[in-house]
Amino acid sequence: MLWEKIGTQEEIVPFLGGAGPHFSYPLDFGIDKAIPDTCELTQVQLFARHGERYPTKSKGAKILETYYKLANYTGTFNQSLSFLDDDYEIFIQDTNNFEEETTLKNTVNPLNPYTGEMDAKRHSQEFLAQYADLLEETPSFAMFTSNSKRCHDTAKFFIDGLGKDYNVSLQIIDEDPSSGYNTLTPRYACSNFNETENDEYVDTYSHKYLSNLAKRLNDENIGLNLTKSDATNLFDWCSYELNARGYSDICDVFTQEELVHYSYQDDLESYYENGNGNSLGATAGSVLFNASAELLRQSDELEQKVWLSFTHDSDLVNYIAAVGLFDDGHKLNASQVPFRDHVYRKSWIVPQGARIYTQQFKCSNQTYVRYVVNDVVIPIESCSSGPGFSCPSDGFFKYVEERIGGINYNEKCGQNKASNATSLTFYWDYESKNYNASLIKK
Repeated sequence: MLWEKIGTQEEIVPFLGGAGPHFSYPLDFGIDKAIPDTCELTQVQLFARHGERYPTKSKGAKILETYYKLANYTGTFNQSLSFLDDDYEIFIQDTNNFEEETTLKNTVNPLNPYTGEMDAKRHSQEFLAQYADLLEETPSFAMFTSNSKRCHDTAKFFIDGLGKDYNVSLQIIDEDPSSGYNTLTPRYACSNFNETENDEYVDTYSHKYLSNLAKRLNDENIGLNLTKSDATNLFDWCSYELNARGYSDICDVFTQEELVHYSYQDDLESYYENGNGNSLGATAGSVLFNASAELLRQSDELEQKVWLSFTHDSDLVNYIAAVGLFDDGHKLNASQVPFRDHVYRKSWIVPQGARIYTQQFKCSNQTYVRYVVNDVVIPIESCSSGPGFSCPSDGFFKYVEERIGGINYNEKCGQNKASNATSLTFYWDYESKNYNASLIKK
């Protein structure tokens, strides 16, 4: 029965390119994410990705294209695809759900534990368990989200999970380039930003595993004519069906070798589209990193001590590129999987519902900063001499300067004809401006 299958496929989720359900960062360095004993938490920041969702319109259409090819097959399915003859029903039952967060209302299985709604509510409870003390004096506070509907919905579910003890003002920040750099999605305002600049190199990674997957399924089912593109669609089908149903028979089609290749191909694409492999990846992310650093500098002066923001995975990858937590100075290699030296793993960093926390705490009158990525402390290797492998504040701000001090955003991004907003201000002027951009389904 289906309910017996739920939760039995979590071992493959880290190989799904961040499209499947949320999971904790798999490599635990043994560092407690709790604030070190004798230290006092003074500020916490969160940059989070929206929760589990249905596919986008474009990916949803491709999944359906492959599904219809299978549905029109006149033979009896064998081996890997035999489940399709067992009254299988595609998880896409309403195309209006494309782009949407998975919720208790639109899930195709009421027992599904992976909805974006429940992920956000669990996250808010985990947040309170660790950081509620910071809200004791300011139970009324602001939160921030892009005006993407799924980002907004995640933020709302997070607020719902906090309960009735808090009064949250949700500031909805426009993604449109007209916002300039006063946004949670600064790549859109960067006129020179080009996600496809490295496509020619990324495409040199061998796609033989996709051709082999299609051939294997075709050989098992004479007359079936799956292509390399169909093979790619099967991985998306697996990921989004997990989000919507809690289990996917399609996920059992893949060999472990195919999963490893798919995962690394996704790492390559993300790294060179939005990460440190893109000439403007860190530049786009410097807007959020600079604002984050400024909030830390002003911590003693600011009444609000908790800064929670929700956006997209691409923007988090930009941000992480600027911070440099997973930048070892070596470009990802498209000729082979670098098993021993594989630092940048996109799905580990920005799965659905990703949470990238910045902790600031004080110990004996000295202030320290460190990062927690999906429940695991990720130290700044060049600055980790503080308690709990944190970075002393003087060293941290020196590190910030080294990472982004030389970046001239306006010069590198070019003129933004849609806006003259050249800095991020919403963390400081939200009370007077009350940001309330219209929601977009994107």
